[in-house]
Amino acid sequence: MKRKYHEKLLEALKQNEKEEVVNGIKVLVKPIPEGGEPGDMDPRLYKSMKNVAMLVKFMPKPKKNQSILERIRPMRKMFNEYKGIQLVEEGVTTQYFNVNSADGYQVPVRVYKRTNAGTNLPMFAYYHGGGFFGGSADVVEQMCKVLVQNIDCAAFNVDYRLCPENHYPQPFDDCFFATKWAYDNAEKFGADKNKMAVSGDSAGGNLAAAVTLRDREEKTGMVKLQVLIYPAVNISGKKTEFYQGVDLSKYQRSKKHGKVLDATLSMMNSLLDGGGDINMLEQVYLQGNLNSDHIYASPLLDDMHDLPPVLLIFGEHDFLVFEDFAYARTFAKAGRKIKTIIYRGIGHGFADQIGVIPQAEDCMKEIASYMKEIL
Repeated sequence: MKRKYHEKLLEALKQNEKEEVVNGIKVLVKPIPEGGEPGDMDPRLYKSMKNVAMLVKFMPKPKKNQSILERIRPMRKMFNEYKGIQLVEEGVTTQYFNVNSADGYQVPVRVYKRTNAGTNLPMFAYYHGGGFFGGSADVVEQMCKVLVQNIDCAAFNVDYRLCPENHYPQPFDDCFFATKWAYDNAEKFGADKNKMAVSGDSAGGNLAAAVTLRDREEKTGMVKLQVLIYPAVNISGKKTEFYQGVDLSKYQRSKKHGKVLDATLSMMNSLLDGGGDINMLEQVYLQGNLNSDHIYASPLLDDMHDLPPVLLIFGEHDFLVFEDFAYARTFAKAGRKIKTIIYRGIGHGFADQIGVIPQAEDCMKEIASYMKEIL
C-alpha cells in the first residue's frame, strides 16, 4: 500500500536534522518535516489528537472497586489496534515458531527475513509495547518488516504473555528465553549470534533494557546493542541524580497547539494513574512479585556498567520524556556508547504508525543505520 505522506517528508527529516545539546546531553534532533513554530505538534498527530483531546474531560474516572482487568480493558482494545498501513507486502518472508519459556509456556515468535537474504545476518529481537497489558506481534509486524527492508537481518517478533492475567517474571522470561532461543539457533536463520540487538517500544523498551541487564548479570553474552523506543525505564518513579519526576510545565508548547498538547499529556498520564505516577504499571506487571526499584523493573536505577551501546529514541512531547532523558544522561555518565534521537512535535506511541506518520518509517531507517554501524 502507498504511504499517506509524500516521500519528500522522509528526505526533509534527514536533511533538516541537527545535533544539539538538550538537557545536558548531545542528541540528534529531527524537526517536524514541514517545519513550524517551537512547541508545535506534528500536523498528523495534531489532527488525530484534536478530537480525542476534546473528549478527555468526559472520560469516566475509574471506580474504587474496579478491578485492574476491568480498568485496563478499554485501553487494551485501543493498544491492540494497528494504526499504520501494510507498507511492506512483498520481499520479506515470515516464519512462525513456538519457543519454550522458563515455565514451559510456548512463546509465539515470528521471524522475518528478506526473500533473498544473505548470510551472517545481524539479529534483531523485538518486544512490542502496550503497558504490559496490551499490544501484540500484529501491531509491530510492519515495523519489523520495514527494518528488514532497510537492513538485511533476521528479525524476531516476540509475542510475550500479557498482564494482569500474567505477571512478572512471565513476560520478562518469555522475552529473555525467546531471545536466547534465537541466539542459540542463529545459524539456522543464516544469522551471526555475535550480532544481536534487542529492542522494544514503551513497555517493550523496558523489557529490552531489562533483558540486556539480565544478559550482563547472567553473563550470557548475547546482547551487543539495545534499541529503546520511548521506553518506560522507571516503574518505581524513584528520583535519581538525573530524574526528579514529571513537570508538565517544562514541555515546550506553541499557542496554537498548546491546548491539544496539554489535553494529550493529561490523557496519557491519567492512563497510568495520575500525572506521571506509573504505579499502575507496578500493579499490572509486578503484582508484588518484584520490588519496583529492582533494576529488572526500573532499568534507570542501574549504574549502567558494562552495557552494550544503546540507541534511544523518543519524541519531545512524550509523557516518558523525563525518565528517558535521565536514562540517556545516566548511560553517558557511565561512559557507555549512546546515540539519542528526539523527534520534535511527536509524543508517545508513534513508531508503529508505519506509512501514516513519516517519523515511524524514519525511525526504522535510523535503527537500520545504527545496526550497520555497531554490528
